[in-house]
Amino acid sequence: MSRSWPALLSVVLSLGAVVGYFALLRVPAIRNHPALYVLACALAMAIAAVASWRAPRWPNLTALAISAVLLVLGGYFNFVFARVPAAGTTLRVGEAAPDFTLSDATGAPVTLASFRDRTPVVLVFYRGYW
Repeated sequence: MSRSWPALLSVVLSLGAVVGYFALLRVPAIRNHPALYVLACALAMAIAAVASWRAPRWPNLTALAISAVLLVLGGYFNFVFARVPAAGTTLRVGEAAPDFTLSDATGAPVTLASFRDRTPVVLVFYRGYW
């Protein structure tokens, strides 16, 4: 057991990073900046790689495989899957907005076209959490 402590450290570090990231997913500073979590997984993989290089035993190789899989999945999740898609339409200043329908305070549908040529319309966009 005393020789497999790097493997155990590697697995605990990589799993702890994943669990910690998902536990703090509602915190914008954590959710929007996954570099610390990915860095912890990379450090865990480096520890397991050094341990496997020095002593290629099954605990070290297993820890290397686990930390590598978590690093790849975490990188894919944060830098490919969770990316915000590019905006499809960009309006220029003074250009008419496309028609859309939203619900008013009572739940009745209201279209933008119903206000055209009657009164000025101000559109306000609130950035929410996602």
